[in-house]
Amino acid sequence: MAYLILALATWRITSLLVNEDGPWSMFTRLRALVGVRYDGETFQQTASNVVAGAFMCIWCMSVWVGLILMIAWLLWPQSTLWAATPLALSAVAIVMDKVTA
Repeated sequence: MAYLILALATWRITSLLVNEDGPWSMFTRLRALVGVRYDGETFQQTASNVVAGAFMCIWCMSVWVGLILMIAWLLWPQSTLWAATPLALSAVAIVMDKVTA
């Protein structure tokens, strides 16, 4: 069960970092801080460095988020699952909404 929670939380965090604006555009500002740039007319993304490239690729970012969550789980299993569970529930709700829409 822990792996399922961690997997869903990994997807949710990755989606937040790569695709979503977040409250007060916090994730958009984070992407700009690491070097993701947007063309004002076409909204095309460009990366100014390797880290920015990871913030543009959900497959790339999911590896790093998964690694961080796995290390956190090995060091602090209970705390990590408590922090990851709301994210996993959010992921399930989003998937259910997409399936039923």
